[in-house]
Amino acid sequence: MTEPVVPRKSNIAWTASKRFSDAARDYDHHARVQKHSAQHLCQWLEQMLPAPFEPKACVDVGSGTGFLSEYLLNKFPKSAVHAVDLAQGMLTELKRKYPTERLHTHLINGEELAVEHLWIPNHSLLISGMCAQWFSNLEEAIRRWLSVSNTVAFSVLLDGSFQAWETAHEDTDQKSGLRQLPSHEDLQDIMHTLVAEGIAANTAHHTKDFLDHHPDGLSFARSLRAIGADQPRVNHTPVNLRKVLSALGEGCTMNYHIGFYYLERP
Repeated sequence: MTEPVVPRKSNIAWTASKRFSDAARDYDHHARVQKHSAQHLCQWLEQMLPAPFEPKACVDVGSGTGFLSEYLLNKFPKSAVHAVDLAQGMLTELKRKYPTERLHTHLINGEELAVEHLWIPNHSLLISGMCAQWFSNLEEAIRRWLSVSNTVAFSVLLDGSFQAWETAHEDTDQKSGLRQLPSHEDLQDIMHTLVAEGIAANTAHHTKDFLDHHPDGLSFARSLRAIGADQPRVNHTPVNLRKVLSALGEGCTMNYHIGFYYLERP
C-alpha cells in the first residue's frame, strides 16, 4: 500500500507527476537508456560499497517502475526497500511487478525527501537513477538525502546531452525546449563543499555516454513523450518542429551524458 506522505509540490512537480503517471504502463518498453544507466549504476555500486555491506534498509528515489528497486530487492534480501516517486502511476506499476511485503512505496517528491518524511535505520543505502536532473536545487536535495541515509549513490543526466537535437535547433535559428541540465563540474563542486563541511567523507564520481538510435527525430521526440519526459523548460516558446526534424534527417542518434556519484557520511 502506498503511504500518502506528500510534501508540497510546485506546479512543475505536479505537471511532471501527471506526465510520468500517464506513461507508467509503457515506461519499461520505451526507457531503454534509463534501464542501461540503472544497470551501470548497480555495477559501479558493487565496486564502491565496502564488503560485506548489509544495509538495514534501502531507498530508491524516483523509483519509476523499479529498475533500481529490483536490484535492491535481489541484492539485499534481508532489507526493506522504500520506493519514492511523485507519480502514483509509477508506484502502482512497481507494486504490480514486485508484490512483496518488503517493498514499501511512498508518494513523495524525491527532491524534498528528508528524514522527517522517511525515518529508516542509520546504516542504510539510498540510490537514485536519472531523477535528479528534474530538481530545482540539486545540492539541497543531496543534503536531505544524506540526512535519510549514510550511503548515497545516484545518476543524473548532464549538460551536453542530446547534442544532435540542440544542433538541429541552432541550425534552424531556434531554441530547443529541453530543460537546462547540471554539469559534471557543478556536481563536483557540490561534493567538494559537502566534504569541506564534514557532511560527506568518502566520495567518487565518473561520467559515461549512452547512445540511443532512432530512425528520425520524430521518433526521438515521441520516445520522450512515451516516458513522460517531454516537459519543456519554463517559458519555452514553441518552435517550428518540421524545420528541426528536417535538419536532423534520417538515422537520428541521441547521446545521453550521464554522471554517477557516490557519497558516504563520516
